[in-house]
Amino acid sequence: MSDQSRYLESSKLITSHYGEEYEHYYNSIVPPIFMNSLNVFDTLDDYYDFDRRDKHKYCYGRVQNPTTRILEDKIAALEHGVGALAFASGMAAATTAVMTACRAGSHVVCVRNAYGPLKDFLSGYCKEHMDMTVTFVAGEEIGDFENSVTDATDLIVLESPSSLVFSLQDIRAVSKIAREHQALVYIDNTFCTSIYQQPLDLGADIVMHTTSKYIGGHSDLIGGMLAVKDPELFQKLNLHRELMGGIAGPMEAWLMIRGLRTMEVRIAQHQQTAMAVAEFLENHPKVKCVHYPGLPSHPQYELMKRQQSGNTGLMSFEIHGTAEQAVKVAESLKIFKIGVSWGGFESLVFLPHLRLDDETCEKLGGGRNIIRIHCGLEGTDALISDLESALAQI
Repeated sequence: MSDQSRYLESSKLITSHYGEEYEHYYNSIVPPIFMNSLNVFDTLDDYYDFDRRDKHKYCYGRVQNPTTRILEDKIAALEHGVGALAFASGMAAATTAVMTACRAGSHVVCVRNAYGPLKDFLSGYCKEHMDMTVTFVAGEEIGDFENSVTDATDLIVLESPSSLVFSLQDIRAVSKIAREHQALVYIDNTFCTSIYQQPLDLGADIVMHTTSKYIGGHSDLIGGMLAVKDPELFQKLNLHRELMGGIAGPMEAWLMIRGLRTMEVRIAQHQQTAMAVAEFLENHPKVKCVHYPGLPSHPQYELMKRQQSGNTGLMSFEIHGTAEQAVKVAESLKIFKIGVSWGGFESLVFLPHLRLDDETCEKLGGGRNIIRIHCGLEGTDALISDLESALAQI
């Protein structure tokens, strides 16, 4: 077995060592941070004949960087793709994917519970400036896509599981529909990470990660990532990243490499804690329902088992009570801090529907009193005790 094959068989080896080529960096076990904005050449011919496909040759920081390249090689291997691209934010990655897959007049099918700013980009900027149309669907049923895709559809946007009510989409079935209509499938894989879900193997074309979450893992960076399985699509995305200037900086890339080294053990602990918390909440008399794909009571539990190998630390629940009482629960928590992100070491709580109208809440699948929590690494017993005390306040 070759060294390449051995690395690709183990996510632990990929996150720890893959792509680092110690011999190029004085055998340093941790790769350096290349904080340069450009690279120089010996002759003008060297510059004009520069081949950007050679990963050991670099020109300009907006195009590529050695530290960023190590990160990209790791993510590509983890996702079983031909290549990956690091971005300065998840939105930079998402919008670059849309602009690459679509053109003026394109139609997009997008799940309703996709990331809010991405939905705003599709229904706002893309509609106004590119005459694009978008159809939002629930996505739990394959018929939602069959009835929405047209010959003008160029992109289907998935987020499975979604990060609010944790509904799933059948990635393999949706990808089959997309191929029949020559459309691409984009999926946000931030919740599962490449450790617990492999969308490219299931037929998706573009996998996106908000690396601020589990890949970074320490709530100290903003970043995004795209991974693809088609070489031609990879080259197009690469060119558009260069033109739009969205590459991740070397310091952020280095922090993501650091985060990757412990990601598998961190998300395993997040999952173990979250399962215990979800079971506690599900059995609490003041809790109406819990949204977490790892629970056997989840309506798509069987689909989860077919396309995921695990879950992580994010979930939501609804109480038997009003939105005002949900606010009291959230504000009574001590360890869970109020915050909009997730995926770091810390536990968080947020009420994403609090100021939405009832009709919008119904479309999104959760009431104004839905409470989203991220179970961090402070300890299972401590988090359950914190939730128990907060729920006692109503």
